[in-house]
Amino acid sequence: MHNFIVIKYGIIFWAYSSSSGKIFTLQKKMIRIMAGAQPRTSYVSLFKQLEILPVPCQYILSLMSFSINKHEIFKTNSSKHNINTRNKHHLHRLNAKLSCFQRSAFFAGIKIFNSLPPSVTILKNDKTKFKAALRKYLHTHSTHSVDGFFMCKYDL
Repeated sequence: MHNFIVIKYGIIFWAYSSSSGKIFTLQKKMIRIMAGAQPRTSYVSLFKQLEILPVPCQYILSLMSFSINKHEIFKTNSSKHNINTRNKHHLHRLNAKLSCFQRSAFFAGIKIFNSLPPSVTILKNDKTKFKAALRKYLHTHSTHSVDGFFMCKYDL
């Protein structure tokens, strides 16, 4: 378990680096060792069995924890304009063309938050319930890449 704490350290800053794939590969190997499974055993069921989030899900959880804890730096769409739209409670995303900004924790946090199901985002004012609901959602819809998370459109 100690190794997984080390993996989470600073994850919101390095998860988009080229080394994150290597870290995920190492995590899969450690999961198989911890479970005493054969090298060819599917790691997907092992993650669920051991109740451990894959690196991409840990990134999402850590980034959303950061975003909720620093909610005052994020604006909602309704605070930027008075138009009553279905996305008025989404976080307002700035227009950014530089890839370094698009890969920042600030920008990625907004994009991921806006992709969460309403059953999770509605809890944003209660940090404990929000994190519990998000963890449950990520365990249920475990993804093995951040791009895979954006493709998942299932609710709890």
